[in-house]
Amino acid sequence: MAFCGGEDMVRAKDYTWQKSRYTLLKGRWGIAIWIEAGYLMTSEIEDKNNYTEISDHIYFESMIPSSSDNIQLYADELLHFCSGLKMISRHFHEFLPEGMYLIIALRNIEFSECYVQIEGFTACAIQWASEAFHFSMPKIEAYFDESKAPNGQYIFDFSSV
Repeated sequence: MAFCGGEDMVRAKDYTWQKSRYTLLKGRWGIAIWIEAGYLMTSEIEDKNNYTEISDHIYFESMIPSSSDNIQLYADELLHFCSGLKMISRHFHEFLPEGMYLIIALRNIEFSECYVQIEGFTACAIQWASEAFHFSMPKIEAYFDESKAPNGQYIFDFSSV
């Protein structure tokens, strides 16, 4: 669902917003992703088709404004972001009162396309959630493999999440 103002702007005011910066520098180049995401607890969701389901009673939507000034995520990048939320969804269920829904929204993201790797969006989502919901950041193993062409690649291990 796109964020384009009007009714969405009013609805965005109901969210609890949190900024986060994910960084990783273990090789010749690093990853840095800045986001602003928020959450809203609600007793009902009118049209679940407007959201991506993370798990039972937990949904995601992109509220990144559609304009040339904002970085837009491709579908596979959003899937990796949502994958991070799915990995730690048990923490959301601990936070969420029974019978309520949780909507997580991404309203801003900044990164250098030259220094990003798709798994960084997964790690970024996990870090944001740990900060927003006050649980310990799970251990994400990562190392830089210089043998991967052309400029090396980070190898992520999310098995401990």
